[in-house]
Amino acid sequence: MRPRIAVVVLTALTACHSSPSLPEARADEPASAVAVVELFTSEGCSSCPPADVVLSELARSADRRIYPLAFHVDYWDSLGWPDRFASHENTSRQGAYERAFGLRGLYTPQMIVGGTEQFTGSDRDRADAAIGRVLAHRGSLRLSVRVRATWADAVTVDYEAPGAPAGSVLSVAVVERSVSTSVRAGENAGRTLRHANVVRAFVGATLSAPTGSVVVHPPASLSRDAGEVIAYVQLPSGDTGGMHVLAADRAALPSP
Repeated sequence: MRPRIAVVVLTALTACHSSPSLPEARADEPASAVAVVELFTSEGCSSCPPADVVLSELARSADRRIYPLAFHVDYWDSLGWPDRFASHENTSRQGAYERAFGLRGLYTPQMIVGGTEQFTGSDRDRADAAIGRVLAHRGSLRLSVRVRATWADAVTVDYEAPGAPAGSVLSVAVVERSVSTSVRAGENAGRTLRHANVVRAFVGATLSAPTGSVVVHPPASLSRDAGEVIAYVQLPSGDTGGMHVLAADRAALPSP
């Protein structure tokens, strides 16, 4: 379904500084293929629950090369049910993809695989095919991350991405693995919705060096043992459409 909205682009601010050494990641070593799967969804959209199920099934996959993320957007919030996981930053990220793909408007549920293929998120066959195509190719970049507690309300993500192209972007998401909501109004009134890998905090930084650090602020409501960090490097939008994901890595959230 496609509500019409105005999209405002937001720039995420990150803090970068020197980082302790990570396990060595060499640019000349073979890189594993990865499939980053981004779902733009909303608890206020009656078409979204089947897509949430698809993402949850992917999150339960034993294939660790698959990195699912659920971005809840806010343009359904005024239509009867405000999604507690929604943010305008998530809507702005979807807007960046809209421009990169040359689309005319935003819609939910939208799934994007590898940053380069987009389709209706409830289409499991299309999702499996897109993931298969991404994983069939050799990876082009290695990314390593380590997460350390910084303050009670923040973690620092140290990264190494040797050989990352100039102008590429490091995206860092804190996700909550499993949540449920009893919806009391709107299009999904009376339903209990279950979500996987819900993005609870997100920052993006243009890479100016192959190593560095990014500070992320998980919400206080997120138990550290219920979440993890997913980081990925992707190219900005170009002539080929989308924003190609080059590498990804994950790490547990440390205790404060």
